[in-house]
Amino acid sequence: MLRTNSKKARENIRAYIVKHFDGANYDLPETNDFNEIANYIYNTFKSEKYYSDNYMMRNRISEQTSFIDWCSGLPSILDTCYYYNRSAVDDLGAILEESENEKTRYTEEKAENLLTYLIYREIKGGLSKWKNIL
Repeated sequence: MLRTNSKKARENIRAYIVKHFDGANYDLPETNDFNEIANYIYNTFKSEKYYSDNYMMRNRISEQTSFIDWCSGLPSILDTCYYYNRSAVDDLGAILEESENEKTRYTEEKAENLLTYLIYREIKGGLSKWKNIL
């Protein structure tokens, strides 16, 4: 079992994001570069779900909460079907390299929230690296 902040777990999450990225509906070029993918996903999230900063502050909605809500709506740029027809426990267990016994500590809801948080964290991390490249 890996800790969620271990280097290997972060690499697994990035590979998961790259595998589940689909920019075809947005006329985006195919790429395997994580930083580009993070930028595409984040910009799509901002244009489809994120409200103005004033609205977010006034209603005490964090960007992370808004991202989780966006992911639960099945965005086409990122396959988040673990909310509906795939097991989030299995997806998270594969990322954290957990045994069947270790996976039992998560409910589907807890696994969905943790998996989405880990995706958000890596996208934000990849975004800052992308900005440094420019």
